[in-house]
Amino acid sequence: MTIDRGAHVRGLRGGTAVACTGGTGPQWPAGPESGLRPESGLRLDLTYAAFCETHEPAWHALALTRIGNQSDAALVVGAVKSDLARCWPQVLRFEEPAAYAWRLANRHVSDWVAGEEPVEVEAVTFAAVIGAFKQVAKGLLHSEADEVRLYAAILELPDRQRDVVILRYLLGLHVKVIAAYLGRPVATVHSNLRHARDRLARRLGVGELPDGGGDL
Repeated sequence: MTIDRGAHVRGLRGGTAVACTGGTGPQWPAGPESGLRPESGLRLDLTYAAFCETHEPAWHALALTRIGNQSDAALVVGAVKSDLARCWPQVLRFEEPAAYAWRLANRHVSDWVAGEEPVEVEAVTFAAVIGAFKQVAKGLLHSEADEVRLYAAILELPDRQRDVVILRYLLGLHVKVIAAYLGRPVATVHSNLRHARDRLARRLGVGELPDGGGDL
């Protein structure tokens, strides 16, 4: 799935996703010649819809944080859903479909960021991300400059650490859920989170950034 960045929407970067074969919804063969019974196709439709409803907020949080605006983040999420739809029966055979989908989302986001100018973050996006981290920083953000430094530090985290930070603090997910998303052991998620907090604390010039995300 590729994305057309040429057609701008409301003055923002990006445009509409290029239609892939079969459209943006699930498209799998049906009928006697395919060996797939109609009720099986219906079940695939339902599982795909439920999967996207459950996991799309995480893909959107990732895209929004790294890309910086709602319009382009929506394009990337749409591309992820289209790719999943095209191979949905195969995705279901993975041990952790959510981990496969997260890797797919990360690849789309990375491709988008690599092909664009430095991120220009919308005010509403900046406020949403920083608002979530104010619960973690516990009064350590004293100025807009501190907030800008924190946002930049999040973007500069290594991929593994940035992933757990977004899932933990923007979405408030339990580490066991994060481990399933990322296909990593829970202990590794704890380690990634600890190292990420240490990096962010150093960037803010404080001794420690506590885990303010609630129950682990």
